[in-house]
Amino acid sequence: MNDYNFWAHLLDTFQASPDLIKAIWLLTPPFFMLGLVALTMRYRIESKRADKGLDGELVYSVLRDAQNRVHIISHTRQLDGSAPLLLLDPVRTDQTEPDLIDK
Repeated sequence: MNDYNFWAHLLDTFQASPDLIKAIWLLTPPFFMLGLVALTMRYRIESKRADKGLDGELVYSVLRDAQNRVHIISHTRQLDGSAPLLLLDPVRTDQTEPDLIDK
């Protein structure tokens, strides 16, 4: 095993393979590089588009503290003195659901 050469064995195997396999082995590295360049360019183009998509201002932040409580902070000035957050009405359990069959 002292005189074994990996590269000589690989080239000998390549030389003994059919022409179709040789063509595939020769075309694989260039196609890999073209695919890698295409993916990199697509990523750069899409990342530039994504930066321009978020125009506007920050209105609310949602924070969770150490006690697992959620705080909603308004970043806008309230002109009419209304609450900075509109809460949903609680669900009323004393009402029955409307009957959909009568419609």
